[in-house]
Amino acid sequence: MLHLFLNRLPTKTNLFRRGIVQHDAQMCVSGCGLVESDAHLFLNRDIFGQVWQLVRHWLGVSSVDPATVVDHFHQFGTSSGLAKSRCSFMHLIWFASSWVIWKESNAIIFREKESTTYQLLENIKLLSFWWFKVILFFFMIGAITHFFVW
Repeated sequence: MLHLFLNRLPTKTNLFRRGIVQHDAQMCVSGCGLVESDAHLFLNRDIFGQVWQLVRHWLGVSSVDPATVVDHFHQFGTSSGLAKSRCSFMHLIWFASSWVIWKESNAIIFREKESTTYQLLENIKLLSFWWFKVILFFFMIGAITHFFVW
């Protein structure tokens, strides 16, 4: 995801900047007629914009999507309050959502398979659950190890 924040993903816009694709090949593969940038791919593309709306609805949060991915990350993290634990919770869900969106984008391009927005939401919920479970496990291992060191 670091590549996403640094605008280094292999989107068509970035490939054009590096001279890999021609100017007319920058358009999104969905046929929407817009240039494929990181913001378009993760935030503005029809299906993925709907996914973000479903995620916010699931969490009971309402907001407007900013224009850049980095701004979206910051706004999403603080949309449930400024407490550090809540921001961490929201950022983990943001990363899970972005990962599911990236995988779905690749599935559409390379396997010509498209999931519904509700299937993507369920994938985000499941991935978030597993990531939380792993974090909790390591937190507990750390607490137990810390306890026995004393």
